[in-house]
Amino acid sequence: MNANVEAEPVVLVAERGLVLEAVINRPAKRNALNQETAYALGELYERFEQGPWRVLIISGAGDKAFCAGADFNNPPLDDGPAYPNFGVKLTKPVIAAIEGYAVGAGFVLSQTSDIAVAGQSAQFAYPEASIGVTGGGATLLTTRVPTKVVTDLLLTSRFYPAERALAAGLVSEVVPDGQALAKARELADRIASNSADCVRALKALIDRDTQRSTVEGAQQVANVTRATKDKSVLTASRGIKGLTSGATSEAAA
Repeated sequence: MNANVEAEPVVLVAERGLVLEAVINRPAKRNALNQETAYALGELYERFEQGPWRVLIISGAGDKAFCAGADFNNPPLDDGPAYPNFGVKLTKPVIAAIEGYAVGAGFVLSQTSDIAVAGQSAQFAYPEASIGVTGGGATLLTTRVPTKVVTDLLLTSRFYPAERALAAGLVSEVVPDGQALAKARELADRIASNSADCVRALKALIDRDTQRSTVEGAQQVANVTRATKDKSVLTASRGIKGLTSGATSEAAA
């Protein structure tokens, strides 16, 4: 990789009035997560929660992927900080603007965001069952969408295109390709113009059951998945190329 590219921040952050915007900045790896990126996202959530902004938007650099999972050459040992509310409890909303792949860890990130907007060519998958390694993160979906949808998605490891994801309740809205960020900004501005106290109160009530279930599930899942956490299988995978050609993998090539 070019040294200049390596030197760039893995998460780019910009302020836009009352909205904070962040871009996962590893386009050569389809914005796959390594430990540095997971920690950078955790620091982002702390900054957002403590700062004056009312909404956070997260997107991925380029148009190939929002986040294509764990970096199969360098998977994070602890990806928990990468997800809203896993490490830092947020009282303000997060919007995911999704273009391209949202796979594995990227899928979990899209689902732990409060609102998700997808370009029409976006693809969603949680392929850990096909890889043979899982932390069980996506099982949190059982508190948010119908159980049969979760079971289908997780156990088959198949891809859901954007329209199917919308019908299943995995995203809030589907827009033409390249317009996810613009729509996320439109929604963020609308939220930021509302009563901050009311937004916090309503989010707290919405999170009352889903976030508690997420935390409890995370505490239980460590024992259940003890035998399925050998991440060395990721390094033997072919990433998105492997998944889309029928091979088994989670992360970006």
